[in-house]
Amino acid sequence: MSEKKSLMPLAAITTVLLLAVITRPNPEESSKDGLGTPMVPTLKANAEAIDAITIRQGGVTTLIRRVASQWQCASAADYPVDRERIRQLLVQLDQLERWEAKTQDPARHAAIDLDVSTEGARAIEIELSAESDLVGHVILGKQQWSPKSTFARLATEDQTFKCKGHVEVEVDPIGWLETNFCTLDRSGIAEMNFGPMRLVRANTSPESTNDSWDLAADTLDLVPDKAVQLARAELPGWPTRLDFDDVIARDQHQWSNDTVVLTYVAREGQLTVSIDLGEEEGSGAWCGLDFVPSQGQNPQPKWSRWLRWVYRLPAFRVTPIRQIQSVLQSPTKNPVDVSTSGPSP
Repeated sequence: MSEKKSLMPLAAITTVLLLAVITRPNPEESSKDGLGTPMVPTLKANAEAIDAITIRQGGVTTLIRRVASQWQCASAADYPVDRERIRQLLVQLDQLERWEAKTQDPARHAAIDLDVSTEGARAIEIELSAESDLVGHVILGKQQWSPKSTFARLATEDQTFKCKGHVEVEVDPIGWLETNFCTLDRSGIAEMNFGPMRLVRANTSPESTNDSWDLAADTLDLVPDKAVQLARAELPGWPTRLDFDDVIARDQHQWSNDTVVLTYVAREGQLTVSIDLGEEEGSGAWCGLDFVPSQGQNPQPKWSRWLRWVYRLPAFRVTPIRQIQSVLQSPTKNPVDVSTSGPSP
């Protein structure tokens, strides 16, 4: 009796293992069903020819296109896009492999974020084109993390798949851009101009860690002491790293009468910054840059871009400029006597 009891579980386990082997998908059959194959089967053969990528989610559309050898974001005034970002996207799409067939019922697409019939849908559409011909159109849905997987389907088919891997896609056009557009070396700044103020560095020692700025002796207008204090505190570090929230072509912006101009004389050259303060206080502002490089400076790609675009500065970058301008426009109180102003503390 004891032998039968001990053999029964073993027999049951053997049966389960045998059934598992019998029902395990044959690799060849899986391949025929599309499993184990790329989610975008036409991508690899057309990768080199792809010259346009359209990304949609809800009501947002981003178009990126290649002009000659340069990728540009058409949805952001044709601003340059790093080629490496495009390569990463195409590689991730190519590596998206079909693991498991899921629903082919359109009514169930929304549950895995693969429905594109409504404006607020969370599905991400990606179109790949070569010379205006569509060579790939995939829809990406929910992601899972253990292991990394993505629900996806081809736009022309209702059949959905759970795929191996993730595709990192930026839907916002600005997300494709290098938003840092100005990095002026603070230690190389020798002079700053803002309206009637001209501040010059009092200590030019390379070893000095503290900025010391004097109001230039040839300043003709009376300058409020508060404006000088704010300028000394805010302006030296202001252009050392500027990032934008948006960008438009330079000829598309109409400058208001409330535009202020800052000029920095630095080791790299002379930087002129125009900031349009025409919008309400607390908002950002459009900013344009003009630059004259010092003799012997190697040209940088950013310098040529400054001639073509204006950049949207976030509010926190504009606030100190508004404060200084407001003080300069107010009735002069406690004006600085240039002859006795001395170095800043």
